[in-house]
Amino acid sequence: MMVNPLKFRFKMKNIENKEALFFTMLILILFLFFFIQNYALSDESKIKEIRGFPQSATTVNDNVNYFNLVNNTEKLNEVPNGEYREKSEINIERISKNKSENSGGTSKNSSGISIPEIKIVVDKKEIYHYQIQNVYIYDYGKLIVSNFHMKVYHRDSLAPSLGMILDIPFLKIKNKPVLRALYLPSWNADDGLYRIKLFYGGTELKTPSILSFIVKRRKPKEIKDGLSVVDLEMNKNVNERIIRGISGKIEGPEGILEWASFLNADALWILSGETTSFATRKPLKGRKYWDSGPIDNLKILEKYAEKYNIKIGAYIISFFVPGRNGVPDRYKSGLGYNSEKDYLYRSRHISLGSEKRINDLIDLSKQFQNDPYVSYIGFDFIRTGRADGYELVDEFVDEMNIKLDQGWDSRDETEKIKWLARKIEVNRDPIIIEKWRWWRAHKVALIIKKIIKEAKITKPVWVYTLGWEHGKEHGQDPVMFFDAGVDIDAVMLYEANHNQYKKMMAQWQEYISSKQGNIIIGNCVDYKLLDSDTLTPPQELYRRNVIGANQLFKDGPAKGIFFHDIYRLLWGRKGNYKSWQYALSFVSSIFNMRQSLGTTDILTDIIIDKNIKNSDQLFGYIYLKNQCEHSLDLCISSFPYGTVNFRLDNSDKINRSKNVKLDLFDIKRIAFSTDKRDAFLQVQITNRCSYFFPLH
Repeated sequence: MMVNPLKFRFKMKNIENKEALFFTMLILILFLFFFIQNYALSDESKIKEIRGFPQSATTVNDNVNYFNLVNNTEKLNEVPNGEYREKSEINIERISKNKSENSGGTSKNSSGISIPEIKIVVDKKEIYHYQIQNVYIYDYGKLIVSNFHMKVYHRDSLAPSLGMILDIPFLKIKNKPVLRALYLPSWNADDGLYRIKLFYGGTELKTPSILSFIVKRRKPKEIKDGLSVVDLEMNKNVNERIIRGISGKIEGPEGILEWASFLNADALWILSGETTSFATRKPLKGRKYWDSGPIDNLKILEKYAEKYNIKIGAYIISFFVPGRNGVPDRYKSGLGYNSEKDYLYRSRHISLGSEKRINDLIDLSKQFQNDPYVSYIGFDFIRTGRADGYELVDEFVDEMNIKLDQGWDSRDETEKIKWLARKIEVNRDPIIIEKWRWWRAHKVALIIKKIIKEAKITKPVWVYTLGWEHGKEHGQDPVMFFDAGVDIDAVMLYEANHNQYKKMMAQWQEYISSKQGNIIIGNCVDYKLLDSDTLTPPQELYRRNVIGANQLFKDGPAKGIFFHDIYRLLWGRKGNYKSWQYALSFVSSIFNMRQSLGTTDILTDIIIDKNIKNSDQLFGYIYLKNQCEHSLDLCISSFPYGTVNFRLDNSDKINRSKNVKLDLFDIKRIAFSTDKRDAFLQVQITNRCSYFFPLH
């Protein structure tokens, strides 16, 4: 049979089309399957994929080394599958990729830049203010290191790293194929969520999910509002001094407790650990690195605490060694720098890098923690000096990612130390100075955290910090310290003249909120420091305490006031003034603070009558209001007794004291006159307590 060639060609054409269609469909199906497996994974699937190690990693040891590159973090925990993770789970992201036919194992970002399949590690999910946030880049291939940088955002605004650094560079880790950038939270940075954006050159690199971390804040233990503290800084044994209480009836160590009680103290904080280098020092038996006097004083005085209803605190002078002979051989000394003659010297501060000292602090803190009489544990001189600590240069430049010249490794230790000292003392490099201050505060915070943890301290912890620039010139920061475990910051608002005191107030108001930690303020007995054009030193002590307690913050009062110290009160630089005058100034400031807080039984107001022109006499009125839930029996007098005359309204009778009964919400006005302008009014609540009020 003849076949029509036209029909045959038509049938063959249909068969060819069907086969072509079949193969085309098969290719499409295979392509879609390949695409789904490799490119169309969900973000969650991608993250699960990249949280593990690369498939090319062949051994567990490879993985260990991989993560050992991430330094300055907590110890890594081994997990059953051979992977290693931080205690705070690490966040690894891979740059999103769009492979092209000619990529050769590289990828192109949305900008079209060819990049390898790099990994990014954000060191911690959450950080406190004393912690460094490291960000690492792995597998960056032959890309130019200097082109990488990152920016950090908080609440949709740029959040510069410490020193106002907006573009944070990545630097290569020595001898490792890894880049590192670090973010340093600025002083008292806002807490909350922070986002990281990566850049190569001027182009942002997109990641499958947002790179972020949280800056958080620790809440200290609650303390009493209006806390009154008196401290005793005495190295010699209290039995070596003749001590008389304010009543004159008590002699011996108990007299210190009577003075503390008169000062209306809730707590007596006793110097209980110190290392000195005086020729006359008496070392503690068995632990010669501690002087015996402070530890003995704690044991002598704490047994009187219950009688006077006063809680005891024990504190240690941590890194400062008074005396001409300097730091003992047991410890590594801090190194200072003389910029005029370009030489290093051993300072009187123990190095923050002295592990023996830190271990000794832990050991003594354990003793205080186990002492049932001790209610507070404290640390003084928990810092370097202003111009020493330079021996820590290697640790500083490594942790802070400081860019160094190529000859750095060939320098000897002395030259490295001098390099840092010159940067700060001679060149006044603002970025290095700011990083140096921040890093030392960070270092001290880590030491505090370690002491609290290893000594297993559960009692409230306090530190003394400097008042000027909230201590940062010497490596202190109250915010970092609160985060590290401190519960009370005792701010030393002394060693400042009248004008400097004003500046300190402004610095604190601009820095911290009353709600961010328990801060108490203090001043010391020293007539030269308590200068004023119009007030006596005791009166200036009162004025500074009142201003400090009420104006340290913009949003509320301080939590308390401390008095520094009973030794200075009895034997210090008092000038021509008596101990009781300084004591009453302090007690008066305590009442003023507690009245502002609304925690007193009575409200008072003193009005001086300026219309009466008499140069010898002072006339005025004291107003008293009962604000407790029952009536009060009061006795109004003066200190010293008899220096003020009183007259009740509607009475012509003048007395040196006046008994008054105040019913609930009752208000009384009492006139007074005196020729002693430094006298104090005394309001005694029967069978309870006394309040004092200065007339200046």
